Amino acid sequence: MVAQLHLLMNELDHARLERILDKPEYAKMPVAEALAERLDQADVVDPQEIPADLVSMHSRVRFRDLKADITLEKELVYPHNLDPQATDQLSVLAPLGAALLGARVGQEVHWQLPNGKDAALVVEEILHQPEAAGELFR
Repeated sequence: MVAQLHLLMNELDHARLERILDKPEYAKMPVAEALAERLDQADVVDPQEIPADLVSMHSRVRFRDLKADITLEKELVYPHNLDPQATDQLSVLAPLGAALLGARVGQEVHWQLPNGKDAALVVEEILHQPEAAGELFR
């Protein structure tokens, strides 16, 4: 289950994610249904309206795993952009990636892992956000 944060996202990422979730290879993933529900309820805005403290696609985020008490840095990517060798990327179709989407700096995010355990993180910093960097139509 994905965190139940209200989702604010830019119209380009919203359209891209909807297209991805329509593909059979992604639609069958465990997180796909919950993410699709969030997309259906999302507030969709122009890219320049995205606040600089919000995790959007291709944001590089520093967050703390509250259960393991470790700090991680990851870039939120589409599943087809995920480099299997990269340790600094996170697919939006992974439970953690879907939970991070739309989170804001300082916000605590909770979700359920596939094994049924609860997970929690807090977003500490957005190191790079495409919209804040002026990369509006990437």
